[in-house]
Amino acid sequence: MKKILLVALLILMSAANLPADEFPYKLDLTKEAFMFGGGALFYGAHLYMKFNQDRDSAYDHGLDRLDKDDINFVDRSMMRSYSRALDMTGHVLLAATMLAPFSLAIHQSKDTIITEVVMYAETLLLAHSFKELSKDVVVRWRPYCYYDDTDSDLLDDVDSSKSFMSGHAAMAFTSASFLTTVYAHMHPEGTNKYWVAGGSFAAAAGVAALRVFSGNHFFTDVLAGALWGSFIGYIVPQFHYTQDGKPVKLSFLSETGAPGILFNI
Repeated sequence: MKKILLVALLILMSAANLPADEFPYKLDLTKEAFMFGGGALFYGAHLYMKFNQDRDSAYDHGLDRLDKDDINFVDRSMMRSYSRALDMTGHVLLAATMLAPFSLAIHQSKDTIITEVVMYAETLLLAHSFKELSKDVVVRWRPYCYYDDTDSDLLDDVDSSKSFMSGHAAMAFTSASFLTTVYAHMHPEGTNKYWVAGGSFAAAAGVAALRVFSGNHFFTDVLAGALWGSFIGYIVPQFHYTQDGKPVKLSFLSETGAPGILFNI
């Protein structure tokens, strides 16, 4: 599995190194304020809850109160005890996945690189701050809390109650979606975009799988993180996307007036 994921990363990073056909993004002060403001709002809410809530560790809660039968069938069938080796492998793969979008900056001008960095920073801020807030709001015990052989240091940490949503999955899919979206916009006629998409999402899926098999998360934790990350990784570049030099205008109402997101060119 590790070899397959390594090959996937090499493919997507080599493909992403190609010069862009045309750079289709522009920064706008209003959009940047909206993006950074939203991320700051989420992160501020996270910090408030972090320092003002009384959160128990698994030990404090009482291990005898944790019962696998209380877990839904899907999550229960896939849960595992803690594996430090798989945990560390997930950390390394996540780092590689999050670094991959920086390969887009190769062969680009200074202004283009600045735009890419700003967009990626906004994307990561929104993804990170919201997933941290979800951990503050939702109390869910990590899978390793249900096993007798779990190290006491893990059980005595309040992080043991922050299983939802998976931060690793959220950030991995954020990076994969961002890289896929930006590369496809920069190379609309190229076929390498399919390799980039396949390689980046394969790596992200590997991160998510490692979080489950290492005993850190349930399947629904990583699914939620994957959905959130994929959405943010797409929507932020789309906010800055232009066609024929015209910016994409964002509307939160559809043509019929119903709630939704509509992009008008």
